Amino acid sequence: MDMEAGKTLTNEEVIRELLKLLKKNTMKEQANDVFEICSYVDGLEKKIDSMMEELTNMQNQIKEMQEDTLVNNAKKALSEAQERLNTRCEQIKSQVLEVKEQVKSTAKSIVDEAKAKGRTALYRVSEFLAIKKRLLDIRENVRGAIKTTDKDIAKTALLTKGFREAGQTAANAFRTFADKPEVDYSQKEQKHPITKAVLAPMKAVRKLFVSMELHLDASIDKLDNLAMNVQLDKEKYMENVKTKEQEQTEPERAEAERVEAEVVYSPMVAEPQEYQYNADAFDARGVDEVKQEAAHKEVSKVREDKAR
Repeated sequence: MDMEAGKTLTNEEVIRELLKLLKKNTMKEQANDVFEICSYVDGLEKKIDSMMEELTNMQNQIKEMQEDTLVNNAKKALSEAQERLNTRCEQIKSQVLEVKEQVKSTAKSIVDEAKAKGRTALYRVSEFLAIKKRLLDIRENVRGAIKTTDKDIAKTALLTKGFREAGQTAANAFRTFADKPEVDYSQKEQKHPITKAVLAPMKAVRKLFVSMELHLDASIDKLDNLAMNVQLDKEKYMENVKTKEQEQTEPERAEAERVEAEVVYSPMVAEPQEYQYNADAFDARGVDEVKQEAAHKEVSKVREDKAR
């Protein structure tokens, strides 16, 4: 394993840069979600590495088992079980590495766009939801591995019991032949070499598979949580932007209303005049009408004289 392949997501420069940008833009919840998702993926990889170590140890133990006819027949079956587990682990490891690469490429794309376009580009962290399908596939693979391992553990336990009882029967046969009392092995806890060589590693691998399933459940939930937090933050941010825009235009609106009020409601400045009411006003209007009528007659008379 080279250094790059063995590097954890949480230590990747692009992931650290993305987390820094999220925190800088007051998106701490989203930063925490991204960090935890990366931590879960790192945890999956560590568990697979532990499984591979257990299986390698199991393989070596099988090779070192004492050679005899019964054991040789058992070694073949046990080796096949070990190879099945090893193949499954390799498949899961390959799937996890694909998830790592997708997380890194998505993070890089988001960081590059955020540098160019700003905060709104960071909402793209919801795109990490795309790895959900891969995680679901891994979980199905892990669940299948647990079932297969349970069967192999049961078969190995039965095989171990057979070897142990066969050995106890043979030992008592020799005791009987030597005129010695038989031993009640049911009162004694004895472990066959297969228990240590195969059964113990199998149980350890199964425990790691179960732990992986829990990690996968948590990471899938965290992805859903990230998508929800991004949506909530986006709605809140847009609402804040709208509020700020309203606050910025409010002074302008107030000024316009003030000017309008001055134009509409300011008292008109009129020239001084005397107002006449009731009969006086009527008499004055009558005088004006008489004057206008006289003027009209004068104009008509002038026109007639000219016509003559």
